Amino acid sequence: MYAKSVESKQTAQNLLSILEKQEQSAFVLGYKGATKMVMAKHVFNPFTKLSYFNAGKKMLNTAISKDNENVELVFLRYATQVSAPSILGYNHHIESDKKLILKRLNNNQIDEQLTKTIVSFMKQQKLTPEEKQQLTSVTQ
Repeated sequence: MYAKSVESKQTAQNLLSILEKQEQSAFVLGYKGATKMVMAKHVFNPFTKLSYFNAGKKMLNTAISKDNENVELVFLRYATQVSAPSILGYNHHIESDKKLILKRLNNNQIDEQLTKTIVSFMKQQKLTPEEKQQLTSVTQ
């Protein structure tokens, strides 16, 4: 649902509604934060956009601080940071998040579907030759 929420405001709203009803674990809080940041894409008013983005950023960062080894949450933050407009200044963790993601991918510590999603996304990013090699070794 999260992936579909990027393109659909209704899906994002539905996902937020579902997440509100869940026990607020770090994982749920992280997805709630990431989805709020996605909602910023679907609204017109600049103040509302910024409000959604900042609230989501705070939630996602809080979730990661509670569970900083959760590669899925770190990937959500990484994907958001590389996609967010630079004017928002949300880019402090790009390199450290990328390193953690690549490390965990190479240790086979992530389920297969998530690995495919991460690798597909990472291949579209600016990577060093060494990082590209790390991704290649994961998909073999």
